[in-house]
Amino acid sequence: MTMNAQFAGDAEAGRSRPERDELVTAVEHEIVALATRLRAGAPLAAHDIHERLTVGAYRILLRINDETDARITDLAVHFEVGKPTMSRQVAALEQLGLVRRRPDPDDGRGAFVSLTEQGRAAFARARARRHKWIDGLMAGFADDEARVFAELLHRFVSRRPGDPRD
Repeated sequence: MTMNAQFAGDAEAGRSRPERDELVTAVEHEIVALATRLRAGAPLAAHDIHERLTVGAYRILLRINDETDARITDLAVHFEVGKPTMSRQVAALEQLGLVRRRPDPDDGRGAFVSLTEQGRAAFARARARRHKWIDGLMAGFADDEARVFAELLHRFVSRRPGDPRD
């Protein structure tokens, strides 16, 4: 879907094309600033868990923690990688003692992944530090504002309108 098609309803919404372009530019700048800030903090969060943990592996641990029992296939779909790539990532996390696999009783070829006690404790420490940092960034936000911000951010990142090159 192209940007023009995506925003074809601007005129009906009372916005001119230049006004919408300004809004899109402002959002783009803020997304880049947020991504830069998060990317800068991600290696520290990963290192809080294990000195050899990569940022990509931290994201996988985050997902495993949220899912409790994650299927490797579902992780691969979520991160948009092949199953062999995800299996290698999970194997690396197993070697660090952070996760364990168990066979899927309904599918002999599948496996579930969960955090080990060591992984859960390390992740909880890193998450507490990350939450403290994010809470500091939101200093001055009332709870209602933080709730609206979280809802809007979720709505924004949940959309999959297509290729950004369109």
